[in-house]
Amino acid sequence: MMISDSNPLHLEYGTPEDLENWMQLVREISHNFPGLETEKALAEHAETVRKFMRQKRAICVKAGELIVGVLLFSHTHNMICCLGVSPAYRRQGVATLLMDEALRSLDRSKEISVCTFRDGDPKGPAPRALYRKFGFLEDALVEELGYPNQLFVLHPTGAERYERQKAINRMVHDLASILADCSPSIYLYGSSVLDDFRLGWSDIDILVLTRSPISEEQAQRLVHLRQTMLEQDPGNLYYRLFEGGMLSLEAFLSKSPDRVVYWGTSGQRITNAYDFSSIDLTELLTAGVLLYGDDVRSCMVLPTYSDLCSDVKRHYEIIRKYVQKTDRSFYSYGWLLDIARCLYTLQTGKIIGKTAAGEWTLEQHLCPDHDVLEAALEVRKAPQAHKNEQTLQYAETLGEPVQRFADVLEKNLVLTSG
Repeated sequence: MMISDSNPLHLEYGTPEDLENWMQLVREISHNFPGLETEKALAEHAETVRKFMRQKRAICVKAGELIVGVLLFSHTHNMICCLGVSPAYRRQGVATLLMDEALRSLDRSKEISVCTFRDGDPKGPAPRALYRKFGFLEDALVEELGYPNQLFVLHPTGAERYERQKAINRMVHDLASILADCSPSIYLYGSSVLDDFRLGWSDIDILVLTRSPISEEQAQRLVHLRQTMLEQDPGNLYYRLFEGGMLSLEAFLSKSPDRVVYWGTSGQRITNAYDFSSIDLTELLTAGVLLYGDDVRSCMVLPTYSDLCSDVKRHYEIIRKYVQKTDRSFYSYGWLLDIARCLYTLQTGKIIGKTAAGEWTLEQHLCPDHDVLEAALEVRKAPQAHKNEQTLQYAETLGEPVQRFADVLEKNLVLTSG
C-alpha cells in the first residue's frame, strides 16, 4: 500500500488506548513471531505491551489512526525487544522510523542488542539487512522460545569489541567455508565470553567440532589460516590471537585419535589428539557461545568438582616445575592470576575470568604479596599502557612471589583432598 497525503506516516509512543489497534497488527504478523501461536500467548503479549506503554517503551508508526509498525525496547537491558511492520507498509521507511527513535532512547555509550532470525531462515533477510544498515554486527547463535535466532549487537563508537567481533565473524565465515561438508559447530569461550578480553594480552579461544572427520586437504588449509588471513589484512590485530582445536565431535567426546588442527600461542600443527581440560569444558558448557552450526553441547557431561581439582593440581605442578624464575613478559604476571583462578575454582567449584579472580583473591586476602598481585591486575586491565621497560623489568622479579602464592594454592589443594 502506498502512503497517501491524507494518511502520512507519523511516529508516536503507544498508550493503553492504542492497545486494541496495536494487537490487530500483532495478530496480522504473529506467524513471524515464535511464541505467539496461541490465544493465551497473544493475551500474555498484550499485557506485556500494556506494561511497556505505561513505561514509555512502546513506539508505533501510524498511517492516520491505523498502526502499521510497532517496536518495544528495554532501558534495563539496553535492547530492542520486538519490531514488526504491516506487510502492506513494508519498504516504506516504517522500520527505519522505529529504529531511529529507539536508538535515540537507548544508551549509545553501551552495547545495544536485538535478537532476530538466523542466516538461512526465510524470515531473516529483511530484519538482518535492517540491523546491518544501522551498524549492528552478527553475534552469538541463540534460541528464544525454542526457536533458533541470532543476537545482533550495536557497539559504541570506537569500542574495541567492535573490531574484535568483526574479526571473529570473518574467522567463522572462513572456517565454515573450508569445513562446509563436515557440518561444523564453532564455539567461542575463554576471556571473550567472560568479559575479560584485554587486547595486548588475551587470546581468542575457539573450538570447532565437526560431524565428520576433517580431511587432509582441509587440515592443510586450516593449519595456516591465521597467516593467510593476515596476509590478506596485514593490519588486523586479532587474527593472530585465535587459538584452539578443530576435530570431529566423535573424537572429542571419546578422546580417541583423530586428525586435529591445533592453533597455539607459539605456533600451529596438525596432530592426532587434543587436550581440552575439565576447566575449559566447564567454561564451554556454562559460558561458551555458539557462533555457527548446531549446538552439540547436550552430548557433553559437565565435569565434576573432583575433575576440576585434578586439573588445578596439574596446573600447580606446572607452576612448581617451570616458574621458579620469570622472564620479561606479560605472561609472568599471568601466573599470579592463574593461581587466583585456581583458588577461586577450588573454593567455589566455578570458573571466572582472570581479572575477576584476581580481584576476588585480593578481597579474600589470600595472596601473601598483596602489592604484587595489585600490580599484575593493573597490567592485566591495561596491557597496552604497560608496554614499557619498567613493566618488563618487574616481570623478571616475580618468581619468588609466584612461588609464595603457589604455597597458598598447595594448602588449599590439601584441604580439598582431605
